[in-house]
Amino acid sequence: SYLGQKGIMTKVYFNPVHLTKFYRRQLGCKRGLLPITEDISEQVLTLPMYPGLSKAEMDYIAGTVLRFFRR
Repeated sequence: SYLGQKGIMTKVYFNPVHLTKFYRRQLGCKRGLLPITEDISEQVLTLPMYPGLSKAEMDYIAGTVLRFFRR
């Protein structure tokens, strides 16, 4: 991936609530119940975000994302 090549770790991660263990067990929810939610969940990009992230790192990440969309 573009960001990975620039040293920025990313992950496509969003767990739809209806697919969590509780909802699957208690309500019988299954994949396919909310197809739009499930589709979007596979497209959400998670960027690095943690308390120790420096301003310089934030600027680098934001700038790299902007450059990707401007090309």
